[in-house]
Amino acid sequence: MNILFRADAGEQIGSGHLMRCLGLAQHLRDEGASCSLLTTAVAEPALFRWREEEINAQEHQAERGSLEDAGATLAAAAASGVQWIVADGYEFGLDWQRAAKEGGAGLVCFDDLGGASFAADLVVNQNLGAQDLSYDMEGGGRVLAGPDYVVLRREFHHTQREAASTPPHLLVTFGGYDEDNLALAAMKELAGLETPFTATVICSADAHGLEEAQAFAAPHGEKFRVLPPTHMAPLMAAVDLALCAGGTTSLEMAALGVPMVLVTVADNQEPGAAALDHAECARLAGRGVGALGPATKILDDLIRDSAAREDMSRAGTALVDGRGVERIAEAMHAGITPS
Repeated sequence: MNILFRADAGEQIGSGHLMRCLGLAQHLRDEGASCSLLTTAVAEPALFRWREEEINAQEHQAERGSLEDAGATLAAAAASGVQWIVADGYEFGLDWQRAAKEGGAGLVCFDDLGGASFAADLVVNQNLGAQDLSYDMEGGGRVLAGPDYVVLRREFHHTQREAASTPPHLLVTFGGYDEDNLALAAMKELAGLETPFTATVICSADAHGLEEAQAFAAPHGEKFRVLPPTHMAPLMAAVDLALCAGGTTSLEMAALGVPMVLVTVADNQEPGAAALDHAECARLAGRGVGALGPATKILDDLIRDSAAREDMSRAGTALVDGRGVERIAEAMHAGITPS
């Protein structure tokens, strides 16, 4: 197959769309498919991972989700002779989908919200509880819903959790664009705990924010290690507990069996985070900086309670089996083609 991906990243939308597409692209390329990317985000750090895979990334500057954007996507698909377009972004609405499909390629759309109309041939919603959402599928497309379709990048398929640490080791991360520097605010809360722990903190704020976080960590010796965004799977595998936002990262944590405390940072993270809490693989503390105090109290309790962490770990791995990309690829291979 020949597949064109259409996804972006940036401060307002984060990096999850691009990274989710990357996981599917890696699997399809391992099967022998040819993949390319059309994006407005060639200068964004998340594109580094696509370049590591030697996937061609084309840039265009049309307004995201506009008919001009659909036209650029259609032109890129025609030029490469693609069989499938894979789109990941909330702006790619019904009119965009209809226009992008005019060249005859099949269309896969990732979604997290539900309750919308789609002209896509496949809609993938990997979130827990997505099975209960309604979709109006124009033309008889198929919905792939729930954690059976969680997309994991290749690195997660070759990673296993390490043995527990003493004292427990934490991972703090709030996604690829932490413009409010919640990582720094979280460290300030965690520094007040008397319970022994160490923490790796991923600071995805700007350069000044990273400097502030590193300066705060310095007097605390080995308690905090502050890093810019990097390959996450090895870091997740090495921790006993995580403080993170919702979204794709929380599903990756579940797949590896990392118990987590969630502080959401966007509306689209709320339903999935609540569902993970209900599934008992995570504890939802609330939203934004105001939830960091309650989150720290929950973390303190879990640092002291290894049995509770083990229960959460088992619940996570039972929820996400890691075969989501295989199932999506199977659906694409199954001869689901546009009408």
